Amino acid sequence: MLKDVRVLDLSRLLPGPYASMLLADLGAEVIKVEEPSTGDYMRHFMPQVDGLSVFFLAVNRNKKSITLNLKKKRGKELFKALVRQADVILEGFRPGVMESLGLGYEALKELNPGIVYCSLSGYGQDGSYRARAGHDINYLSVSGVLGITGVRGAQPVVPGVQVADLTGGMFTVIGILSALWRKQREGRGAYLDVSMTDGLFSLMSIHLANFMTTGAPAVRGDMMLSGALTCYNVYRTKDNGYVALGALEAKFWHNFCQALGRDDLVAGHLSPAREDDPVYREVRDIFLSRTVAEWAAFAETVDCCLTPVESVEQVIDGRYARERGIFLDVPHPEGGTVRQVRNPLVFYGEEVSRPAPPPKLGQHNREIYGSLGLREEELALLQREGVI
Repeated sequence: MLKDVRVLDLSRLLPGPYASMLLADLGAEVIKVEEPSTGDYMRHFMPQVDGLSVFFLAVNRNKKSITLNLKKKRGKELFKALVRQADVILEGFRPGVMESLGLGYEALKELNPGIVYCSLSGYGQDGSYRARAGHDINYLSVSGVLGITGVRGAQPVVPGVQVADLTGGMFTVIGILSALWRKQREGRGAYLDVSMTDGLFSLMSIHLANFMTTGAPAVRGDMMLSGALTCYNVYRTKDNGYVALGALEAKFWHNFCQALGRDDLVAGHLSPAREDDPVYREVRDIFLSRTVAEWAAFAETVDCCLTPVESVEQVIDGRYARERGIFLDVPHPEGGTVRQVRNPLVFYGEEVSRPAPPPKLGQHNREIYGSLGLREEELALLQREGVI
């Protein structure tokens, strides 16, 4: 889908590399521009497979890697030469870093007016938060997401996945594709300021809109879709497992009650999930009377939005993942393969290319710099001088 789109990716760790992997999976030529000797910090995280972090492997397939020191004059010159041939620049430094290097959008659009330049950061390019350090947990807390996540009456719970990082990557892709579409129509580039915290505010839209309209605040563990209702909740089972009931619509709740032979509970569809509510107590006890496996068998024949709460081990070997082909084998740079989650987008009737392994640090220096006309002796000199 994105054949012939060239992306210069200066980002590191998770948000930017996740975004650029989504683009690479769709056919873009993504060139990781990494610091000589160290590269993307995530290369060195534990645990590792054959000397390379499993986390790095998970978000860097289908890319190329070059090394380049942007603090050196010759490094800046080489980057500018690459910019002239690029469609997209993605960077994830703190606001102002690229400008201090003389490589901000205003400088680079003079070289390539059609460049799509995306700055992905925690708090955006302006405002008093712009220069603050932060991680996923901080963006979640600033946006209000952390404050409404967890069980009623208990402390906030940190989500099991990096919501800010990953949705920040998704919004980055949306913005880049939108800008590329306009570039195709009008020839103009764009500058994108993508804030991970802004993205979380977008995820909070319904809760914030409700408060601004009615004055009713979102309360952790006590909202319609996060613990307030008996019909939409998580329940413990006889074998100390858990199941998730999502019978929000009346028809699903009716099916659930009827299959249990408990028509007397139908009228309690929207009962509050509280200890003083008799419908909630009865439903809680019903779930405790069967095992997870028994409830899974029940859900196979009763249309009521009931699913087991599965572990990572169960997900990997589960029927859903097998039938949907969720996992694929990606070559490891040192040989063999590693299992990874495929791109979630499915284009029917389109040929899917075999994934390329995540690149070794500087693996494509000769190819990319060679396309600029640099010869072997020049590359050797640049390496000795610490430029690449």
